[in-house]
Amino acid sequence: MASHHQSFDNLQAAEADRFQQLITDERFKDNPLLSELHQLHVQYRSLAQKTERLLKEKAQLENQLSNMNRSLNLATRIDPMTGLGNRRAMMELLEQEFSRASRHQREISIIIADLDAFKRVNDAHGFNTGDDVLVEVARVLRGCVRNEDFCGRWGGEEFMFLLPETDLDGALAVANKIRESIAMTEFVINKPGVRLTISLGVCSHQNGQNIFDAVTGADQALHKAKMGGGNRAVAAS
Repeated sequence: MASHHQSFDNLQAAEADRFQQLITDERFKDNPLLSELHQLHVQYRSLAQKTERLLKEKAQLENQLSNMNRSLNLATRIDPMTGLGNRRAMMELLEQEFSRASRHQREISIIIADLDAFKRVNDAHGFNTGDDVLVEVARVLRGCVRNEDFCGRWGGEEFMFLLPETDLDGALAVANKIRESIAMTEFVINKPGVRLTISLGVCSHQNGQNIFDAVTGADQALHKAKMGGGNRAVAAS
């Protein structure tokens, strides 16, 4: 756009120079067409100014459209309630990070977490309170991981963590930190506050393993944690 605008400005300047040369040339001072040329030049300048204004408006509209597209693209990847990445965003991140980990032979781990007996919160306090609790849970979860880690809402009361450069022992340590943080937090939505526990399944990347196998492994480990009474972190076998 800048190059087109510059070319148009150069064209205007060239036309103005040519007209100035004509009206100052003694050979054409008595030419009856000079008056008509002057009127045409005035009309040309008017059209040129309108064209310049339209080009600027076009550039502004293109910029606004680009910003709206970016906002829309972001909105399709953010869970509107918690502000975390949604399932779509996490799946895209899984593909990117697993590809990078395989290419560079680096460790990567997944945690899938599910709040224990969350239905009791909705039954006892209503769905609005349940939603408020989920927002506070998301805040706690974000505080349990590094800036380079990813935390998203996997669905319902389930959350997923993607931990680059983290082996199984490191991921288990993170999972237990999450478990303890949730257990120690009183979610003060009303009085008395709501107490929760969380179960977590952990799986690390293995050579030759694809992302779906890793997600399945974390999900099966989560199921074992639930069957074991909840409020625990279990590693995939």
